[in-house]
Amino acid sequence: YGTRAVVLVDEYDKPILDNIDNPNIAAEMREGLKNLYSVLKGQDANLQFVFMTGVTKFSKVSLFSGINQLTDITISEAYSSICGYT
Repeated sequence: YGTRAVVLVDEYDKPILDNIDNPNIAAEMREGLKNLYSVLKGQDANLQFVFMTGVTKFSKVSLFSGINQLTDITISEAYSSICGYT
């Protein structure tokens, strides 16, 4: 109470990748994730930060249209000890 939350999402792209061979289900998963990210954006004042990991580069497509303040730290030297290409 009285502090901002931190949201950690591991493998944000897994629901889509698990259904990549079924475009209809993959589209449903994508829409569900877009809804989640829109909710997160709406709660910006209550969130310290959101940290998401995945194996794809979906961050550049409409999946994240609900969040416009993304920072991709995949190849950032400042964060190389905790994430990025291994």
